[in-house]
Amino acid sequence: MALPKHASPSPWRAPVRALGALSASVIALPLAGGAADAATIPFPKPSRSLPSALDVAPPYQKGVLCLTESQPGPIAFAKLLNATYGSHVYGVLRKCDQEHGEGRALDWMLDASKPADLALGNALTRWLAASDAQGRPAAMARRFGINYMIWNRQIWKAWAPERGWTAYTGSSPHRDHIHLSFTWDGAYARTSWWTGVPVTSYLTGPKGGSTQVPTTPASTKLQDYVNVTLRRGSSGSAVAVLQRAIGGLVVDGSFGPATEARVRAYQQSQRLTVTGVVDSRVWNALIAGTAAPAPAPAPAPSVPTTPPAGSASTPGTSPLARYAGVTLRLWSRGAAVSAMQRAVGGLATDGSFGPLTLARVKVWQKSKGLPVDGVIDAKDWKVLVAATTPAASTPRPTGSTGSGVATPSLATEFTAAKASTLKRGSSGAVVKVLQRGLGGLAVDGAFGPATEGRVKAVQKAARLRVTGVVDRQTWDVVERTAHPLLPYWGVVLKRGSHGSAVVALQRALRITADGSFGPVTEATVKSAQRAARLAQTGVVATLTWKAVESRMR
Repeated sequence: MALPKHASPSPWRAPVRALGALSASVIALPLAGGAADAATIPFPKPSRSLPSALDVAPPYQKGVLCLTESQPGPIAFAKLLNATYGSHVYGVLRKCDQEHGEGRALDWMLDASKPADLALGNALTRWLAASDAQGRPAAMARRFGINYMIWNRQIWKAWAPERGWTAYTGSSPHRDHIHLSFTWDGAYARTSWWTGVPVTSYLTGPKGGSTQVPTTPASTKLQDYVNVTLRRGSSGSAVAVLQRAIGGLVVDGSFGPATEARVRAYQQSQRLTVTGVVDSRVWNALIAGTAAPAPAPAPAPSVPTTPPAGSASTPGTSPLARYAGVTLRLWSRGAAVSAMQRAVGGLATDGSFGPLTLARVKVWQKSKGLPVDGVIDAKDWKVLVAATTPAASTPRPTGSTGSGVATPSLATEFTAAKASTLKRGSSGAVVKVLQRGLGGLAVDGAFGPATEGRVKAVQKAARLRVTGVVDRQTWDVVERTAHPLLPYWGVVLKRGSHGSAVVALQRALRITADGSFGPVTEATVKSAQRAARLAQTGVVATLTWKAVESRMR
């Protein structure tokens, strides 16, 4: 993986003092780089007994946020060094500069052209990287939560200590300072040096999440995160990468309840153990699902937004019937893609058939027992149409609030509405879609103070920028508010099913949520189907999910 080049010389400049207070143990260590063959160098002494176990060593944790304060770990480490070696200038936070931009990288000033500083820099960095008495490499670096170090044209990585020190080729040779990048656990000084307790489950971002969305580079690959474990409460760039890859989520870098529910639904669809925890198995499934075929075909022509003549849907038929003769594949675009994305569920309905849509289509095809080819053609439309065709005997007006599923449903309306940006003063049918989705408002088509206030409340709750303007991100949140079961629309459940999707169903039906689809759940499902005038099969597919969701509203 690419490491930061740290091209800019360190800006922390001031005279430094030679070795000062020696409140430390003394260790003899052979040095390189022109120093004496052996030197007696003092090392920091812990203020508490260190545990026998070492802290976990996370993978490289790249800095991607622009935060506004230095973290306590690097500051504490700099003060420890200064208490041991005398006052040296140091710096931590630099605006939007990789780990420095997150306040978790330390530049501790030394001058490698001076023999005493060179000896100290060599001894200190080698002490951090060295094996302990049990032969465990990088023992001290792990106890401080140091992710990597750069000093005097060399770099060392805690997640690959077997590589040792290797040449560093960045434009800054790091001869005037040691650069130490800390893991998030090291950043918060929650590692064993400070607490006496080894870290066994590492942080992946700021504690409590961040209100700033991680700026993940376009070059980031899912493969970079295979060894990263995420769970509820995790935050940072890895979570943002997960949210983009798995789809159907606001990409905020915060692993909350919605992300956990989506992960559980994905694990079930992939026949993985449903834990809600993202481990290597989940990452590998995402990687397999998003691998684009090679060579990539030229972009397919956009699918016309108006269906072919004579193909308009009629009362009692699915709105998808109009697209039955359209074939969709990777790079297709248009209204038919949007309709398909909405129908299979778990996707942003952006009308673009990209790699994420391809992965979701394959998951859906597998769940329906269809050939898993990633192409939506007549065989697939037939299943989609059947799942979204209301009973012929129960046509309902648009926007119906009865016990059945409205035709067309609010979900269908969202497909078109998301193309619009709304704000105070807007009016028309698309504002009515918004008001119905928000709930608790008069559906009058006029975007006034009450609608604006409700939009701001939704934005604040979703940790979006509170503007009162309805953009694409806000539409996504409103859609999920209107359709709380949206992540499960593509999941088929029946008697004998188990897992988080069953729990979500049982909660929606207001019965004991034990995650086991038994006789009671089946009977309750049939009752819901009967109330919605659907076939009483006891099997939960898209139309039943929507009917249950309608009852929730």
